[in-house]
Amino acid sequence: MATNFQSRSDVQVILGTAASSAKAVGTAHAEGDTWHKLQVIDYNIEHASAPIDVAPSRSGIYGQVESQGHHRPDTQMYEVTLTMRGTTTAVLQSCLSLFGTPSSAAVLDPSDNTGDMTHGIANASQFTIVFANAGSDKATNNDVVMKGCFATSMVLRQDVGTNGGEMVVETTFVTAYQPSEENLNPTSPTVDEGSPRNIFDLGTSTIDGVALTLNNFEISITRPLARVHFQPTSASFDPNGYVQTGPYEVTGSITAKRDDAINDIADHIKGDSAGIPLALVDSTSANLNISCPKIMIDNSKPEVSDFLLQTIPFRAFAAKGADQETNTIISITIAN
Repeated sequence: MATNFQSRSDVQVILGTAASSAKAVGTAHAEGDTWHKLQVIDYNIEHASAPIDVAPSRSGIYGQVESQGHHRPDTQMYEVTLTMRGTTTAVLQSCLSLFGTPSSAAVLDPSDNTGDMTHGIANASQFTIVFANAGSDKATNNDVVMKGCFATSMVLRQDVGTNGGEMVVETTFVTAYQPSEENLNPTSPTVDEGSPRNIFDLGTSTIDGVALTLNNFEISITRPLARVHFQPTSASFDPNGYVQTGPYEVTGSITAKRDDAINDIADHIKGDSAGIPLALVDSTSANLNISCPKIMIDNSKPEVSDFLLQTIPFRAFAAKGADQETNTIISITIAN
């Protein structure tokens, strides 16, 4: 009888990225590559598996026969969501995998993407995610390894009433490659020791230049990815790669004190189909600057709490015009 068990608190999440060169899609990062041990506070884990397709039953019988069942590993996508403290590394690594921008000024525009996602082609945005100490066989296969991972969404959120105002980053990664259980615990990962950004450090919180008193905000960047079929010679049904099947979408919501500032943006709340700027900047203008040059408010409503608040949902766009394909949708500048 097996006697080993797994404690949630023993699991460490480590992200592998390219060191001197980009790794080929579908190839796990090695110990010589760059590894980041981020400040993960919540996660889920996947295991190699396959859904079942069931063929139709013939007329005259009222039960399903074994020959009707067919496993379909060729269609499988694996998804994990990491919830992290909002440090510079957590934000920028998420931006790198989501829209290919690793710098401290991560800018998304309509021309951005994460490049060629074909199996075997080098791509700096593909990650390997290692869940150290999460393998089911503690003696020989300590870790769960997920290779060929690309981000499909990142959510940034802050709230004066949660986590002392600290930013939380929630990033979702997908892969079409089967997770493996093996010993691949990187020996010298770079430990993220950065301090999370904090809502109480925000010095500027404006919509169309009107200052708001923030209670909380949430911004989400998402995109759809699909696997491309499978390779007939692969015993693990590896995909031929991935395709992005739709545009990036940037949406969010701000909850602010309901006061004169809400009246000052009333025309935009009513709906004028005009893009207006959103700016969230910390007090030093150096540690965090989130800018959306053109947002539209999406059905804003009052919120009744101990005092009145206004919830302001929004969607971000690139400015129209001759350069609209390269105009900024969202810019995130963040530093330690």
